[in-house]
Amino acid sequence: MRRLLSFTSLVFLAVPFFFFSTVSATIAEDSRLAYRPNSGERRITCESERGRYAYCRTNTIGRVRLERRLSDAPCRQYDTWGTDGDGSGIWVSNGCRAVFSVESYGPVYPGGGGGGRTVTCKSEGFGYKHCSIGRGGRRVRIGRQLSDTRCNQGDNWGVDRGGIWVDRGCGAEFVVE
Repeated sequence: MRRLLSFTSLVFLAVPFFFFSTVSATIAEDSRLAYRPNSGERRITCESERGRYAYCRTNTIGRVRLERRLSDAPCRQYDTWGTDGDGSGIWVSNGCRAVFSVESYGPVYPGGGGGGRTVTCKSEGFGYKHCSIGRGGRRVRIGRQLSDTRCNQGDNWGVDRGGIWVDRGCGAEFVVE
């Protein structure tokens, strides 16, 4: 009985070790979140899987440049990849997979979220829609793309005095800071 109890205790101690080491390896492999915390430049891998649109947060404000293409598909700026105006996110499409370098101009958002509130705004039937954000907070960025139609700031979404507007199929969760 004592031997069985010792074996059971050993199993309970070993299982968390293997579980957490697997989780940390998985987190390290998710390169969309990986960065070097003590340097001014970070590398982020953003991948369009099966030709679909993908959005990757950089969790900072800065200049983004394509460092190394990983796909056979071409990666052309403004065509198959691009960035938010402030460098806070990168989008890829049509099979583009690449490593991007982000040179930070400002502080890294704490915890990757920036502490803002989320406002969901979707274009219904490819029509115009306005979503109020109230007072307070004028920095708006896409937190998560919801639509198949790519949301491009100034083209099919934007911010005015009263809130966020979307049009022509753009739908996203916007972070208002």
